[in-house]
Amino acid sequence: MKKMLSIFSLILLFLAGCAASEEEAGKQEEQKEKEASVSEPIEKEEPVNEESDQTQTSSKEEPDQEKAEENDQNSKGETEVSSEENTEKPKESPENTDKKMESEQSTAGPFLEYRPETGAKKQFKEDGVVLLTENVVAANEEFVQIALTLGDSTTTQIYKWTGSEITLVYEERDLQDHSVSLLDSFEPNMNEKLLGDGADWKLLEKSAAVETDYGKQKNVFVIQKISNEVVDEETIFTRYYAPKLGLVKEDFELTGENGYKGESSLSSVE
Repeated sequence: MKKMLSIFSLILLFLAGCAASEEEAGKQEEQKEKEASVSEPIEKEEPVNEESDQTQTSSKEEPDQEKAEENDQNSKGETEVSSEENTEKPKESPENTDKKMESEQSTAGPFLEYRPETGAKKQFKEDGVVLLTENVVAANEEFVQIALTLGDSTTTQIYKWTGSEITLVYEERDLQDHSVSLLDSFEPNMNEKLLGDGADWKLLEKSAAVETDYGKQKNVFVIQKISNEVVDEETIFTRYYAPKLGLVKEDFELTGENGYKGESSLSSVE
């Protein structure tokens, strides 16, 4: 009996030891798991690359902004074009249009270059004797006033002298003072066109070389007029106009039984 009790006691001690061993092993394993959880590296959160995101965002926004600006410019351009198209230009009156055309036509052409200088005094001789004196009294953009003295008689002539024409528009002998400008007050009393479209004088040459007492003149306009002032006879006038001098020579011929010829040419300019 004692032997059986001893064996039973040994069995209980063995079971208790096993249980203790199992409990100790459980504690050790639990301790290992804790240590493992502590020692295991904590996953770090990757920092958000804000700069990259901002760069990507800005790179996406830039094309959008460029497109927006381009659209704004296009819309502005279309607005300006449409406003220009819609803006009506002020219409010129027919009177102003006619004056503008007349002014443009008057400045076009070669004849302005053939004007004599204002204040010039020109003398013309025939057979070595002074026959005619021409004084250029005044000039403006459209007219030139000349005083012609032949012997004791003086005549004032005013020419419409533009680029496109030379026309005698005024002539008067009975003036108190032929040296006073009449350009702002005269009333035209003639209309004899020497040069230009529809001229009363015939154009013979426009680039002639002419000898005068004042020297040889080039690029000379030569014009001629034939009249029947004398019955059964013709009076032929031929004039020569040179650049910057105006009239430089004049020929006169009367046909018929009692006909004769005369010539006066420029001899001096003061």
